[in-house]
Amino acid sequence: MVDPRGSLVSAAQADLIDRLGRERVALGEAARRLAGFDPAARDGPLAVVRPNSAEQVEHVLKTGRLRRVPVEVRSRLPALFPDDLKDVLVLDTTGLQRPPSIDIGRRVVTVGAGVDVALVDRAARQARLCLRGVPAVLTGETVGAVLAAGDPGEIGIGEGAFSEDLVSALVVTGGGRTLRLGGADLLGLPPGLRGGAADPLGLLVASEGRMAVLIECTVRLQRAPFAAWGGAELWSGRPALLAALSAARAALSERVVDTVLVRESDVGVSVHLRAVSWRDEADVKIAGGRATALFKSHGVDLRPFRAEDRRVRLGHVPGEWPRPAIAAQPARLDLKVAWTDMPALLDVSDALFAEAETPPHRTWAAGPDYLRVSLDLGDQRPDVHPLIVRGGSLVEAGGLPIGPGARLRRSVQDRTTPGAKVLLQGLGRAFDPEGVLAVRGAAFGSVA
Repeated sequence: MVDPRGSLVSAAQADLIDRLGRERVALGEAARRLAGFDPAARDGPLAVVRPNSAEQVEHVLKTGRLRRVPVEVRSRLPALFPDDLKDVLVLDTTGLQRPPSIDIGRRVVTVGAGVDVALVDRAARQARLCLRGVPAVLTGETVGAVLAAGDPGEIGIGEGAFSEDLVSALVVTGGGRTLRLGGADLLGLPPGLRGGAADPLGLLVASEGRMAVLIECTVRLQRAPFAAWGGAELWSGRPALLAALSAARAALSERVVDTVLVRESDVGVSVHLRAVSWRDEADVKIAGGRATALFKSHGVDLRPFRAEDRRVRLGHVPGEWPRPAIAAQPARLDLKVAWTDMPALLDVSDALFAEAETPPHRTWAAGPDYLRVSLDLGDQRPDVHPLIVRGGSLVEAGGLPIGPGARLRRSVQDRTTPGAKVLLQGLGRAFDPEGVLAVRGAAFGSVA
């Protein structure tokens, strides 16, 4: 007897190879390896596809609809939860590589969703402009990933998050239509709200591919500040961490720094901070001196500040920051937490690290209103690590998992405002009426 499901899958794979080319479609063992499965296993994704244009994305989604195969959009592989990618077409957006196009007069950049944020920032620095709230870690994070996952970034979050600068976006809907949302008339308005109502553009882009695939976007650029980096190496333990974070909050409140990065490891606590000024280079020395005094009052002696070249990528000062490239990085869970909830989150994550029988390995990025904390999972499988298995306790302690499609966001989604919920349901019906991107038939707003 012929398996009709198998026939549909084979037809879908053949359609994709015929239209996109064999080099952009991974099947079998290659697909399982990319998605994070055991290459020798039988289960895995039906295919991993890496389109490079809106037209190719349209074809992938139309193929999924025609062959009745769900499509899962991803900007980072392998997955923390490989089983989420079982029996689906995985659309990898890192192939959307439109180079950055900078409009100096309007201070905006238009760029493909799959381009590394570091490359965009480096291009902007050549025009004495920059992105804000960008990742400090060289993980190859793409523009689309940072916007879709709600990642506030690490460098520059004292001045706001990267996602706040979204102006417009080119998307392909689940129904296979290419649309451009937003525009130049929105340049003077915050993207989160339009006239006091929830913003369809922001909700659509931040849906992590649940209603539409982000192809390219236009974001505002900021004036690049004069900056200098300083830091300190502290002893291990909670007192050192709390001293560094207390000093960081004081320095951020006085706006003498826009970046504070605190890294916990086996050997101690490392502090890296950036003093800034947008007026004059001489003011950076004054800001650095004030930051040094504030940290001194909390028992932290900073090493001398070193000036940052305004034309280099934010924070990329040799010997200072960032950590090594992605090949050397363990899996991690990223959370956003309010300052008031930080002690509770610290207690809970300490207990979960102890359950895993490993010392805390965390990176804290401080902003004036909240912190971004990255919890390293080490070499243990993510899906069995206590930080993931008992992740609900982190949410209860005030942690907000970065990315609305993350498994841990179930309880968070219940807190969504009624207006946003209604708008999300309406957008889901309009942009993906056949549920091509609503994996496993889940209604939008729930978590697959």
